Amino acid sequence: MKSFKNVKSFSTPEFVLIFAASIILTISCLINKNNPKPNIEIFKQDSAITLNRNLLLLFNLGNKRLIADLIWIQTLIEGDEEHYSKNDLNSWMYHRFMSIADLDPNFYENYLHGGMYLSIVKDDPVGASEVFERGLKLYPNDYSLNYNLGYCLIFELGEKERGLINFEKILNHKNLPSFFPSIVNKIRFEISGDYDAAMFFLQNRLHQSKDASIRDKLKSEIYSLKAERDLNCLNNNKIKCELLDYDGVPYKQDIYKKWISAKNVRKYRLKYKNKN
Repeated sequence: MKSFKNVKSFSTPEFVLIFAASIILTISCLINKNNPKPNIEIFKQDSAITLNRNLLLLFNLGNKRLIADLIWIQTLIEGDEEHYSKNDLNSWMYHRFMSIADLDPNFYENYLHGGMYLSIVKDDPVGASEVFERGLKLYPNDYSLNYNLGYCLIFELGEKERGLINFEKILNHKNLPSFFPSIVNKIRFEISGDYDAAMFFLQNRLHQSKDASIRDKLKSEIYSLKAERDLNCLNNNKIKCELLDYDGVPYKQDIYKKWISAKNVRKYRLKYKNKN
């Protein structure tokens, strides 16, 4: 049998200290368990490393394309979905895409997919338009770059005149959707306010189309355009106003002496994204 003579015994003060320490440890564990620490969230915009583009061009040791590929891969891995709404060209992903463009100007996918990511995911149309425009300097007639830049300028930034230039460059492209010319015609009308030119376009499409549903839609649009023009003329007491609508029905005045048409007039306009 082992002897217990050599076992150290604790004095009363020591026992009290050990007991108090145990109580304090138990209480701290309970507090820690019942009061979880707050989560600290660091956004990628604040933590991403932005490389100096000038230094990259100076100190790349002749490995521009390799460095561009590495930055591209790393950007795709780190890509986030946080919106960037400051419109000051300071998004970390915008800087990455532009750095890649500096190192490897012929990297087409960087312009197309980088611009689309900024526009759609990051909600940064200003940065996206810059990336698309950078790409168009090398690929001026590219269908996808012109289409995406035109959409970004017109529907995201409200710059119709600039976006119309890009849309008109691809009007004869083989991949163009059938409805696209009508969109371009509406944008032209919104810019110029030329009713006759807009109706001339619609009349040509009406003569070319054999689809009954398309013809009905075109007739409705022609009716609205003509009625809007004629009613503006009549209600502003101008001369040489036409008195019959597209169906040959006379316009009439309501109880307030305002000229109206027999059918409802739907304005020939596009719908734009509401940024508010």
